[in-house]
Amino acid sequence: MKRLTGTLTAIAIIVAAATTSAQAASSTATLLPENAVEAQSKISTPPALGTPKFHEEMSTVLWLQETRTPEQSEFAETTLNVERFAPVVGEAMFEVNGPAMKALIDGAINEVRTDYDAVKAVYDYPRPFEINAAVEPLGDARPVASYPSGHSIRAVVYARLLAEVFPEKTDELMDLANRIGHGRVIAGVHYPMDVTSGQVLGHAYADAILAGPAFQQAVEDIRPGNAS
Repeated sequence: MKRLTGTLTAIAIIVAAATTSAQAASSTATLLPENAVEAQSKISTPPALGTPKFHEEMSTVLWLQETRTPEQSEFAETTLNVERFAPVVGEAMFEVNGPAMKALIDGAINEVRTDYDAVKAVYDYPRPFEINAAVEPLGDARPVASYPSGHSIRAVVYARLLAEVFPEKTDELMDLANRIGHGRVIAGVHYPMDVTSGQVLGHAYADAILAGPAFQQAVEDIRPGNAS
């Protein structure tokens, strides 16, 4: 246990220390080509407020609120970033160029966020706690568009891109990404449909990024054997 704790602490220090140098090393290359993902064609239009489908979604949010545990609440409130996946990657983090990896993935996430923000604006769907006063949201509950879930999108993109660097960790990374998405419903800040649609888009964005030469070349530079 001491060895594991020490390893995770060291990983956290490395990743945190990498932030400044990662920003300096970030590339101006486009990782997500313009119009690479036709987002609206991949997800359904959310149900109108007050319809049976809407009430079904809201009922799930309320039920999960009633049954959530302290552990689930803590998980749901944890910040989503590269560091959140570090415990899954474990000691393999030492085998790559950490600053370059962080710069690469953060750059991709920023491009994805810009794209999906435009999608969310199209639907402009209210959050559960904006509609129902019985919903008690956790964490940073901002009244911004709910559909689709940006957290779910980013979690999948983080996991997919990290899995390209650490393929042996793919299953664990994706499991964490899926749980992060579901945690948003437990937190009362998203409906189940937000999460499932977000995960669909997360995979679509990841597919587009992974297919591009800019990302693949960057991965070659940070993989074992090329780490500085």
